[in-house]
Amino acid sequence: MEEMAVSSGFDYEVFLSFRGPDTRAGFTDFLYVSLIDAGIRAYRDDEELRVGEEIGPELLQAIKQSRISIPIFSTRYASSKWCLKELVQMVECKKNMGQKIMPIFYDVEPSQVRHQTGGYEQAFIEHESKGRYSDETISKWKAALSEVGALKGWDLHSMPNRHEGDFVKTLVKKVFGELKKGFVVLSDCLVEVDNHVSEIMRTIGPRTHETWIVGIHGMGGVGKTTLAKIIYNQLSPNFEHRCFLSNIRETSEVNGVEYLQNQLISDILKKERKDISIRNIDEGIEMIKDRLCGKRLLLLLDDIDKKNQLNVLMGKRNWFGEGSKVIITSRNKEVLNVPQVDWTYELKCMDPNKSLQLLSKHAFRSDRPLDDYLDISRKAVGIAGGLPIALEVIGSLLSCNRKEMWDVILKKLEKVPHEEVSSKLRISFEALDDRQKHIFLDMACFFIGYDKEIAIYMWDETEFFPEEALEVLQHMSLIKIDENNTLWMHDLIRDMGREISRQDSNMVTEKQTRVWNVDEALNLLMTKQEKEKVEALRLEFRHPAGHRFADEEFMRFPNLRLLVVNGGTIGQWFMYRLSLETMFKIKFGIEEQTSRQNFHLPTNFFQKKSHLLPKLRWLAWHYIPRDFDIAKLSMRNLVVLSLALSTITHRWDGWSHIKKAKSLKVLDLTSCWHLVETPDFSGLANLERLIMHSCGSLVRVDKSIGQLQRLILLDVRYCWQLRDLPNEIHKLKSLKELLIVGTRLQDNMSSSPS
Repeated sequence: MEEMAVSSGFDYEVFLSFRGPDTRAGFTDFLYVSLIDAGIRAYRDDEELRVGEEIGPELLQAIKQSRISIPIFSTRYASSKWCLKELVQMVECKKNMGQKIMPIFYDVEPSQVRHQTGGYEQAFIEHESKGRYSDETISKWKAALSEVGALKGWDLHSMPNRHEGDFVKTLVKKVFGELKKGFVVLSDCLVEVDNHVSEIMRTIGPRTHETWIVGIHGMGGVGKTTLAKIIYNQLSPNFEHRCFLSNIRETSEVNGVEYLQNQLISDILKKERKDISIRNIDEGIEMIKDRLCGKRLLLLLDDIDKKNQLNVLMGKRNWFGEGSKVIITSRNKEVLNVPQVDWTYELKCMDPNKSLQLLSKHAFRSDRPLDDYLDISRKAVGIAGGLPIALEVIGSLLSCNRKEMWDVILKKLEKVPHEEVSSKLRISFEALDDRQKHIFLDMACFFIGYDKEIAIYMWDETEFFPEEALEVLQHMSLIKIDENNTLWMHDLIRDMGREISRQDSNMVTEKQTRVWNVDEALNLLMTKQEKEKVEALRLEFRHPAGHRFADEEFMRFPNLRLLVVNGGTIGQWFMYRLSLETMFKIKFGIEEQTSRQNFHLPTNFFQKKSHLLPKLRWLAWHYIPRDFDIAKLSMRNLVVLSLALSTITHRWDGWSHIKKAKSLKVLDLTSCWHLVETPDFSGLANLERLIMHSCGSLVRVDKSIGQLQRLILLDVRYCWQLRDLPNEIHKLKSLKELLIVGTRLQDNMSSSPS
């Protein structure tokens, strides 16, 4: 997902418009303080302090930035030209940017505002008598009052037993709910480019009854995703049904398109993932058409790289209800050249002034450089070439160094060709120490999207001081850790890291320390040379038959510390069956398989030597069958073990071998649906995290869990058949998190550690 140098449009969240003499000292002051106390960024203007005839840039910006405007209509509100000008601006922002107006009728009736009667009629008589305002201006003021006066708001004037304190509490809760509803998170370090936002909103915003499908395209790192998120945030208050599908390209590669179809349906229908069962892509298409038909929705499809992804996620225009808005981002303009897309918008690199502002935010934590840094900052901007991600990373790099080092750093940057952004970003990589480089490359090749705390376990065991390293990587803008503690890295930086890994081995796979590409990994597995350089390997088989591993194949990886193996699914097998049958018959001598139930990874896949891969610290082997033989693998140094999505039961022979993993800290059994009972946990004295999320058949946890005195997290979420835990759970003195959402656990679990 891409980061962009743009204003979120939301530096302020709420704009208060009021006539000072009427309400400032009482109601408005109380409301403002209550909003601030609730953590809501509110802007309160004092119209009595203004000079001149026009709204100043600061006030104009405050209105445009706010998600919600609250005009407080008092008896003399319309007598203030400033209040009327503010109101016109609010209406413009509502039409063009999707902002919400929440009017308060303080001591006037809504009809007086709507029809300009009573004191409002007298106010316009006075304005017109002065002859200072054109008929067009007067008409705009009246139109704004009529429109806002017709909106649903709060009529304090007619409220029985009027208690302003109670009302303000209610209003703050309502505002808080509106602000938090349906928005996606944006970076704190953004630079305003209202022209992009305004142009798109002018096209799709006002036409609320028309369906619009728009595509935003541009080079990687230019900020397509962030611009799309801003548009999504501004449109979001107007839609009950919303969905943001992020990083579709990578998510579809790792989890399949069915995963995205599931997320789309569950988000729109507001259901849990487990309640939506999609067995294949075609079934997902039919379900989207049937379940979402007629619904007016807001959809953001982030990082589409294949036209087929559009076909299976949104299909034809008539899949969704009238007035729906779909925003698509893609690096490839050709992907957007389909009948469904109404309009495309190209996002280009930043101009020099905006580039300087963004660089300054990261280098100086301000909107402009210090005076004696201006020339050298402009030099840095020129090197970055207007690419936001490059400006962000270079600015962060410069901020970590003294001024006398800037020339040295920029001279290095100047040697990098302008077109090769990844080479520019490598300057930041070279500034890291060896430990930080190691963790960065691990992340780039394997750990994007992983929980930070789990990844730390492996790095801790090798004494890489990961907490410090991750902090440095964040400060250098090479990685991000989101609100869910998930590790994230920009595509360009990820690609740069992977290219470094390849270049360090002179592009020879056998000499790479990390092999993440599935095709390269399979080819590497077949070669007979020693692979002592390889430390991390990812294998993926797109069919359940997998591969019959011989001892020699793993004996050639003496230094492997990380192994990830993903088996295929039944659906994938049938897609590949015709092309694979002949190959398997020739290579492995297996008979034609005709029954889905017969497809499985071969048992006893190791055939000779025991205790292979002695340096292995992280093992993730998914989709294994219940008769899978793990006994040949060394458990001596294993720290993280994931057997997610496997068909093993509590009677599986492998449990006794896993007990030899005396250093094991994390055991992940997510979605092991055949697990009715847990195994005996005795022997795993150092286990700290036990994850059994979505084990749908689990009904019993073995009492040996009480022996896990170092356990800090137990996750049994969505084990919906689990009714209770053994009393031994109370012996877990280190337990900090007990996650039980989606289970049938008794109310008395409140007495358990949490």
